[in-house]
Amino acid sequence: MVYLPPEILHEILSYTLLNTRKRSLPVAPLLTCSLFRDISSRIVYSNLRFTSRHQLSSFITTYRTLPVPHAPRSIDIDITNDSSNDDTVKDEDGRLSLETLRLCTHSHAFDPHIEMVYLSLSLVNPIRFIWTGPDPPHHFSIAIVPQAVEHLFRALSTYTNLTHLELTHLSSPPDTFPVIPSVRTVHLGQIVFLKPQTVADLVLHPAMEKLESVDLTDAYKGSIWGSRLRRSDIEVVVRNNDDRGSSNASREPEDEESPAARKLNVIRKVVVCKARTERIMGGDRVEENAILL
Repeated sequence: MVYLPPEILHEILSYTLLNTRKRSLPVAPLLTCSLFRDISSRIVYSNLRFTSRHQLSSFITTYRTLPVPHAPRSIDIDITNDSSNDDTVKDEDGRLSLETLRLCTHSHAFDPHIEMVYLSLSLVNPIRFIWTGPDPPHHFSIAIVPQAVEHLFRALSTYTNLTHLELTHLSSPPDTFPVIPSVRTVHLGQIVFLKPQTVADLVLHPAMEKLESVDLTDAYKGSIWGSRLRRSDIEVVVRNNDDRGSSNASREPEDEESPAARKLNVIRKVVVCKARTERIMGGDRVEENAILL
């Protein structure tokens, strides 16, 4: 009897399984013997491929509480030919209309295909968009790296149905946030290098008339070793901008009819800065769940 090294068996079974999975997964290799089953199982779970919503739903349901037999190295989702997609709603641009799109994942600074953030997110038009980090709340980490922010914001700027935006574990946003006229609520949590001017520009933008609240929780002007962003920081920026651009310098900002006063009223009505997660030591120390004025 001729014995083949496991490495060669792996190559043969990989070719058999991965080149036919677009049709259906061959069962024979899984039933031949325990060695074939173990190698085939590792191949299948390491390179997950879903071609229908039913497959995806079944996988999530099965492994909601159970560990996946082998750690996935790649996940391929292609449900374009799934007949069950006929009942989906699409907008005038052919994008999938969703009630909620929620991501709980890391992005990577050295991802050679980082542009896929935009390409994938531009295929949908959700009402609620949420991207949070997978780490527990007390573990401050960056899930949305600066390299991904540009592509994320580019996709968000195309959303016409979006009313709620929630982003956490975010680093180094650009100087401007995307203008999304339909948005009513914005929540930014555990975000670093957030400039007061960026928040002021977002809240006071003429196209953001529907904006009702901007919740900034554990938002830092620099790194987490520096100070959190406070609403007074944003108010200072508004006052300074008005002082430089006003043609009537004698008018006090406290005058309710002055442009600065009207802008400050909007900031105070819309923006709430909070401190929720405290460091074990160092950093900007405040009381838990404190409002930062």
